[in-house]
Amino acid sequence: MMNTMNSLNSESAEPLYRQLADKLKKEMDDGILLAGSKLPTENELVETYKVSRVTVRKALDSLTQQGYLERRSGKGTFVAEKKIQRELSGVIGFTEMCRMMGCIPGSKVIKLSKEYPSEKDAQQLRISEDSQIVVIERVRSADGVPVVIECCKFPEDFLFLMQENLEDISLYDLIQRKKNIHFSKSVKTLDIVYATSQEGRFLGVAKGYPLLRIESVVEDSTGVFRHLSKQLCIGDKFKLMV
Repeated sequence: MMNTMNSLNSESAEPLYRQLADKLKKEMDDGILLAGSKLPTENELVETYKVSRVTVRKALDSLTQQGYLERRSGKGTFVAEKKIQRELSGVIGFTEMCRMMGCIPGSKVIKLSKEYPSEKDAQQLRISEDSQIVVIERVRSADGVPVVIECCKFPEDFLFLMQENLEDISLYDLIQRKKNIHFSKSVKTLDIVYATSQEGRFLGVAKGYPLLRIESVVEDSTGVFRHLSKQLCIGDKFKLMV
């Protein structure tokens, strides 16, 4: 239902289309217009707000460009799903990304093991192939919706993680609190892969659904290689910032 209690101010110096865009944006933020819901037609918006069709179109164009709305050919205009903004430079954990976006982060552990590293893992972590690593695989969610399968690999000095509760927590916050280690730099590679049947079940998508794979080698603030990360992300849930 549209909130029509506040009319637009034709005497204001702010253009009417911007007033209308701000009003619609507020209704999205307040949960009146929900993600995935269809917006009223242009004619209905014209009638509701007593403005011209040009004003409505400019407001909708502005919100579409900002990522708040999406146009679907032959179907109308819809409130866009909230996208998690992923900063590619520097190091920021999934939990912190969600907090910044006003989402509630979550995680479910699907694998926790102690293993011998592959030759590539050992080279990237600068460790011996005879040493062991901690492998943590979790499904990460935003507002209860699964969006990422994340696999992190840590060297032997992180074995304490196997004794911790890793559900619905930030690994980075935990490591900082327990070991006073701060992650500050990473080298990332990105490509597109396609969901296996198991990955699809975890993420709620079909087998073969395109996923964004982000692989990272992460250093701490002293320049020591500390862990490897691989994330399989539902691409249309993310906005990448470079």
